[in-house]
Amino acid sequence: MTAFDMETANRFGVPYIAVIGNNSAMNQIRYGQLAKYGEERGNVGNLLGDVPFGTFAEMLGGYGEEVRDPAQIAPALKRARESVQKLRRSAVINIWVDRASTPRGPRTRPCTSNGRQAIREWERH
Repeated sequence: MTAFDMETANRFGVPYIAVIGNNSAMNQIRYGQLAKYGEERGNVGNLLGDVPFGTFAEMLGGYGEEVRDPAQIAPALKRARESVQKLRRSAVINIWVDRASTPRGPRTRPCTSNGRQAIREWERH
């Protein structure tokens, strides 16, 4: 979904809760670039600003919250659910995560060969 889908969902009365793991980077792309080009060239075009995405929901009359403490994720989701039920507007929970924490998928070696080769390499890790 895109941000503008939220406006459409609100307009048609079908709000939703968006949960964002925000590391201010496109880490899947970033890790591949770092692995291929090193530190000097690997961070080109993949570091983003610290955008408080919760504000976007508020701009559209919904609920937005910025979460920095993992213990606050469940309470934030509860507040978002309550807000969606009351306002019938979408909500965004923006969870700030460490840029250095990368899920397993992006940590695999970049593969420049065909699809079958990529699958075999993935299964070895």
